[in-house]
Parts: sequence; structure tokens; C-alpha cells
Amino acid sequence: MSYVPQIQKYTPQISLDISPRTINKSAQIALFEDSSPEEDKRTPPMGLSVTDYESLGSELNMEVTHAVVSDFSANRLFKEAGRKVENPDFIIKGEIKKFYGKHQLNAFARVSPMLAIGGAIGSLITPWASFACLPVLVPYFGIPMSTNTSEVVIEMRLYDNKDNLINTYTGKSIDFISASMYKNKASQVVAMTNRAFSNAIMQIRDQILADADKMD
Repeated sequence: MSYVPQIQKYTPQISLDISPRTINKSAQIALFEDSSPEEDKRTPPMGLSVTDYESLGSELNMEVTHAVVSDFSANRLFKEAGRKVENPDFIIKGEIKKFYGKHQLNAFARVSPMLAIGGAIGSLITPWASFACLPVLVPYFGIPMSTNTSEVVIEMRLYDNKDNLINTYTGKSIDFISASMYKNKASQVVAMTNRAFSNAIMQIRDQILADADKMD
């Protein structure tokens, strides 16, 4: 009833503009810690999860760290940002609290085929049982049959080069859409997840920039 495409590999990506201000300091970004629930990564029945190991093909914390390093460096949030920085002014330690993107059929879409089968079998006994097949026709009226959900929660802690905590920054973003059988949105879950990731990182960048005068 709903075709679920397979993605060869999901890569977390951040799509943001250049920072409106560059902090004239260097920052070394440590490998992020992944404390997101394992349940978030699991593929739902008849669905798709972008952070399932088969879809991701790598460790989530490694991919997220690379994406953050690339954004902070390319978009000039700091004068210099990288995994290894000589004599850095700051150390950034990150934590992935939630990070998932899923496509799945809703409860009605999963149950209606079973009702139809039961109705077909029951109709051999009594014609009235054939009415149980009616739910199979409902999707043709444009009723939502599937959902895409993505959620990203990232925390970053900024330390000086003496390991003193300066501040903690958090970015959160959730996206959700539902679709009928006529508008299969499964392929959009990758873009949705990266959009949520980008929004979360944008929030953190804004919070860091709010502290910029304390750093320069």
C-alpha cells in the first residue's frame, strides 16, 4: 500500500550560511558523545530509519562531529576550528541527546490489510463479513497513511584551554509530516532530518555568538 524506498547511505549534513561574526579565537572540537536512545535508531515495521546502522553505515557521533567541524570551519564561526588545533583557545565537547529521522505507516495503514484478509475469509461463511474489506478502500479517499518524523537535540559545552567550563549550549528541532498514498513522502525523510540538524546547530551558533564579547 505504501512503497518505502531504500537509501544507500545517510550522511548528516548542515546547510547554513556564513556566520555573521567570526570569533577571533581557535576552537578544537572533540569527538561527540552519542547518548541518544537505541530505540531512536531502530527501523519501524514497514518503515525506514536514517540512523539505523544499515542506513548510516558509520558511527553517528563520528558523522555528526565531522559535520559540525565542517560548518564551524567553512562558515567562520571561529578564526580556526578543527578536530586537532595547535594550542587552541577553546575546547568544544558535544553530546547527541536525540538524533533520528523515520518514515512509517500509521496504525490504520498497518491494520487495514489484515482486516481485509479477515473479511475475505469471513465472507465465505457469511456475506456480512465482506464489509470488513471496506477499510482497504479508505486510502483511496486521501486519508493520511504514513508519517515522517525527525528530531535532533544537540548539546555543546565550551571550555577554555585550562578545562574551565565557559557555557553550555543546546539546540533542539522537530519536524513532522503526514501523507496519503497519493503523496509518498518517504524519500523526504533524509532532507527533513538534515533540516532539523541544521536548525539545532543554528540555535547553538546563535547562543555562542551571544557570548562572543566574553571570548574575544
